[in-house]
Amino acid sequence: MTTNEWVIPFYKNQFEWLRDIEPEMASYLQKDAEKIEEQIGARFESMLDIGAGIGSIARALDARGITVTTLELVPELVEASRLRSPKTIDIHMGDFYTYTFPTQFDVVSYFDGFGIGTDDDQLTLLKRMKSWMKDEGFALIDIYNPNYWRTIAAGQKMKIDEAERLYSFDEENCRMIDSWWHNENPEEVVTQSLRCYTIDEISALCKKAGLTITGIFPGGAMDFDKWAYTETAPLSSCLSYRIKLKKTT
Repeated sequence: MTTNEWVIPFYKNQFEWLRDIEPEMASYLQKDAEKIEEQIGARFESMLDIGAGIGSIARALDARGITVTTLELVPELVEASRLRSPKTIDIHMGDFYTYTFPTQFDVVSYFDGFGIGTDDDQLTLLKRMKSWMKDEGFALIDIYNPNYWRTIAAGQKMKIDEAERLYSFDEENCRMIDSWWHNENPEEVVTQSLRCYTIDEISALCKKAGLTITGIFPGGAMDFDKWAYTETAPLSSCLSYRIKLKKTT
């Protein structure tokens, strides 16, 4: 799995093109941290967050007394995270498919980004996440919902700060396609492509990895006609849903 084929250019440019809205999101991030604790449903002390970006959710959890370790591939995002984060957060730069940790964690998370590779790649990653979990630990993963991206988001175009983006859907491979370009250079397009999974599909993949889904939490959805975002949508029409996993006994 070569994760830097589009991942590094896409997230690097996205980070550079968007204004810093983290100060405006402080209350949202705290609510998200509370939601994570509620979804785990048991006290936990250590957490590994992969695909951690600039570390926003890691800092929110750190403020709640959780010992957080992060793993991120994109150098610019890692550097921003190190500049903004307290020393209590253990920040690592590396590839999910090759990086190793000498310890295990109560919780392993992957928010907003699962589905980069093929099904085999995702299976490999799930097995790696399992190896990072303690025996009684849990994982939380956001899964993109094919129904939303196929029927609601596909074809939607919008302007965000200095960039524009266009959503589309690859029906053959069941992948959401998210293309961005800078207003001043519309010919230079960067695109992310994420595999979407139905609950049955992701459940079967997790089973192969030795993991069992113990919770499903619908995420939000954008109403493009009203240009309004709903934080919790029905499972059938949410843009993504979060799964809680444990090791299969």
